[in-house]
Amino acid sequence: MKRHLIVLFVLSFVLGSAGISQAQMDHLGPVQHNVELVGELDLTTENQAGIADVGYFKGFAYLAARDSTPADCPTAGGVHVVDVRDPANPVKIGFIPSLRGEFPGEGVHVMEVHTPSFDGDILLTNNEACTSATPTVLGMSIWDVTDPFNPVKLNQFGDADPPPALFSTGTYHSIHSVQGFTQGNKAYAVMIDNEEGSGAPFKDVDIVDITNPAAPVIVSEVGLDDWPGAQAPLANGDTVFHHDVQFKRIGGNDFLAVSYWDAGQVLLNVDNPANPVFVGDSNYLSPDPETGFEISEGNSHQSYWSSNSRFLISTDEDFAPFRTLFEITTGTNAGAFGAGEFGWTPPIANEPDEMINGPTVFGGRGCFAAGPNAGPDAAGDPQPPPASAILADPGEEKTVVFSRGGCFFSTKVAAGQDLGYDAVIVGQSHGGTRNGILADGFFCGGQGHDYDEQIPAICTGHRAMHLLFNDPPEYTGPEGTDIPVGTLGDRYQATGAFDGWGYVNLHDATNPNLPIIDTYAIPEALDPDLATGAGTLSVHEVKTDPRDENLAYFSYYDAGFRVARFNRKGLTEVGAFIDEGGSHYWGVFPIGNETVGHGYSPPISGDNPLVLLSHIDFGLHIVQYTG
Repeated sequence: MKRHLIVLFVLSFVLGSAGISQAQMDHLGPVQHNVELVGELDLTTENQAGIADVGYFKGFAYLAARDSTPADCPTAGGVHVVDVRDPANPVKIGFIPSLRGEFPGEGVHVMEVHTPSFDGDILLTNNEACTSATPTVLGMSIWDVTDPFNPVKLNQFGDADPPPALFSTGTYHSIHSVQGFTQGNKAYAVMIDNEEGSGAPFKDVDIVDITNPAAPVIVSEVGLDDWPGAQAPLANGDTVFHHDVQFKRIGGNDFLAVSYWDAGQVLLNVDNPANPVFVGDSNYLSPDPETGFEISEGNSHQSYWSSNSRFLISTDEDFAPFRTLFEITTGTNAGAFGAGEFGWTPPIANEPDEMINGPTVFGGRGCFAAGPNAGPDAAGDPQPPPASAILADPGEEKTVVFSRGGCFFSTKVAAGQDLGYDAVIVGQSHGGTRNGILADGFFCGGQGHDYDEQIPAICTGHRAMHLLFNDPPEYTGPEGTDIPVGTLGDRYQATGAFDGWGYVNLHDATNPNLPIIDTYAIPEALDPDLATGAGTLSVHEVKTDPRDENLAYFSYYDAGFRVARFNRKGLTEVGAFIDEGGSHYWGVFPIGNETVGHGYSPPISGDNPLVLLSHIDFGLHIVQYTG
């Protein structure tokens, strides 16, 4: 099925960070159970056709705008400012523009700051590049939104260390999200460093002192290498990186819940932000309680504490409903290896024999233009021979193998397709292995550009990529140069096994290791008949009720808005909403969480809160749970 991209997490496709903004032609039917649509506002224009995250503060909503034309992204990235004081009639009052070549996505956070250098309200946004080949500034943007009608830019700041060899971005490292917090008369921001998530020195949790917004200072940089206790066990794929973060003050101490993909949730004490202290980490359940696979899929995307801080709820983002069974079938290295399937290419299950197999040829990084489907960041890399030069037996797929890095995953797959290959394999990069610590880790990232998707593609580990060509594994140096371009490799076989879409975990937050005590998956996500044709049915984000109520609010991509009640016995869905024509949500924000969710005030009281939802293809929805 051809998929139609409107907006996207651009650099994250190269870095390994997760996230997708995909407008589907197919979707689930309308649902309305204990949820009322209170108000809505269309924010899309010709150049602002995609909406990412949503934040809220003092009567105003802030929604990240993604550019509909990522190849150039001239002026459309930024933040819509919407007056929601009359929730039935929200009104757009302004637009805060990003710089050319970059735009925000997951990081939209507003907080009240009182320091010797600044007194008022600050908006923090992340910045990612439109393409990996576009020099930009990036880092985080800091805005004074004390008067939402007249925002003033205070600074743009990030990690200015030389980027890992995998990247060529801008003045500052790309960041996937950002969240702020205050300690007395000091203010801080936590940045998700995309580039150091996949390249040395792998310090992708950056804490910045923004007490003086005009002169921010990075006070600490840490990552998985600093937390031996979190390095095992890992979930399926052995892929680890900082994806999102939540701050909360609990019992007079300050904590970060760091969502670290296949490593789960990492709990840090930040009473001293210059010296974060590892407290504990969660482990995924085995076997997977929703699918029965021995190893859980993982993909810890984002989390949120309950208002009473006794629970933590985390979401697992999974775009590929199939797990890949991969093996090298010839040569001295024959055997099974870990692999995954890209969720935006035709499924292996749709192949005539429900598998792909055949001869392989190494193609370098695959960052080149070979035909009409070329990606916008094709960089003129050396090309392997066309598929017509490769011999294959009947029933086999001629397959080109690329190394991750340097360009979109979709640029690589499109290059293989335009060269006439029947399938593509993308091996993990050096950086993705963390210099060999995760030799078998793999990551099937999101789609970077729209093209005529005709061939299946899978991803595998860096070690397996080398062994496929009977080459000793290497984990350092430039990407895509380990094996000469055009080298013929052994044969392989890959089949797909349905393992559902991403779901939800309920953690006991009274235990520093945050053990998972229950999971929650919508029925549609576990239905193999909905693996294709109904959009992306993964959960994305979660927030909890700001009152002393154990209610959780979830934004799903194409499965709409969901509400669940939770306690120590587990999670139970109590509300759902999918609009006519489908709902495609990114962010969720119950009004009241702007303070309670970050430990600044006790739980509020009153009626069920209004909940803001960012609709990727439309704009803003305001809903209320009526149960």
